[in-house]
Amino acid sequence: MSEILLDSQAFFHNLTLISQHLKTHSTSTRLALVLKDNAYGHGLREIATLARDFGVQDVFVKTHCEAKIVQSLFGSITILYGIPQEPLAPNMAIAINNKEILESLCPGQRVELKVNTGMNRNGISPDEVEEYITLIAQKGLELFGVFSHNGYGDEVGEDFALGCENFHTLKDKVASICAGLGIALPRFHMLNSSGTLRATHIDDDLVRVGIAAYGYLECDIDLEIATQLKPVASLWADRISRKILPKGAKIGYGGKSVLAQESVVSTYDVGYGDGLYRVNEHKNLHTADGQRILPRTSMDCFSCASDMPRICVFDNASLVAREFDTISYEVLTRLSPFIKRTIV
Repeated sequence: MSEILLDSQAFFHNLTLISQHLKTHSTSTRLALVLKDNAYGHGLREIATLARDFGVQDVFVKTHCEAKIVQSLFGSITILYGIPQEPLAPNMAIAINNKEILESLCPGQRVELKVNTGMNRNGISPDEVEEYITLIAQKGLELFGVFSHNGYGDEVGEDFALGCENFHTLKDKVASICAGLGIALPRFHMLNSSGTLRATHIDDDLVRVGIAAYGYLECDIDLEIATQLKPVASLWADRISRKILPKGAKIGYGGKSVLAQESVVSTYDVGYGDGLYRVNEHKNLHTADGQRILPRTSMDCFSCASDMPRICVFDNASLVAREFDTISYEVLTRLSPFIKRTIV
């Protein structure tokens, strides 16, 4: 059956590369790993185990369900979305974007307050920070962190620097509020992969590294370090059937592929039902060894002029993303959680 192979050495290489960058451009900033959405499609349990072995202590997941899967592996796990239906474990925190979440929590639970510093997506307004921190203290919750998201790390222009300046101003404001309330200073973080790797000075407590850990950097800025990242996941498919077909034979739905000569044609057990993009007659997608994936692909399989019993569908998601005018994130997170993941 189809399989996703996870290159542990590539993963450790990427984390080492990023860690070395942090040592050069910060004094004590920690590397935290984003594991949301099934570890960007790579497999939550598998990647979490590798991250623990590397020494990662802080991670970010999408939901409480994801948090419970990795609960025993990390010192701190922050849940980015949703309202937990049961009390959080002591090593879990919940991101706060609104008062409804606050009202659902019990005293003693950890929270991380998200603040909008220019992306205008999620997070409360900086003008509401004092009100929220006061409510957190009154409810007996632990203000574990205050964070933001700089959405301009991938872009050329002044917006990235402005977001950083806004966050530094926010940190000073939070420090003053906490001192006035007599509560401990929380941890601060705002940088994602591209923000981390382009920054020349980092003074936050941690950085939230996602896509770079998996071998990619979707960035318009020319960063040498991006060329040194290694993709972690490769998608493999096994042969279902093999046929010798004559010249002129039509293949698949609508017969959009017509053989120019007699060929061996095999079908392989990955299709759009497994998360691979549907290849039609307007797309030109090749396997890792250069064989064209013949249109039109099916829900559970694709055809290829190959005689290989197993074939690598892709080992670089960027090549698939380029053909479908998207980004590596989407290619990877689409991969079905039912495909077997194997660490190699």
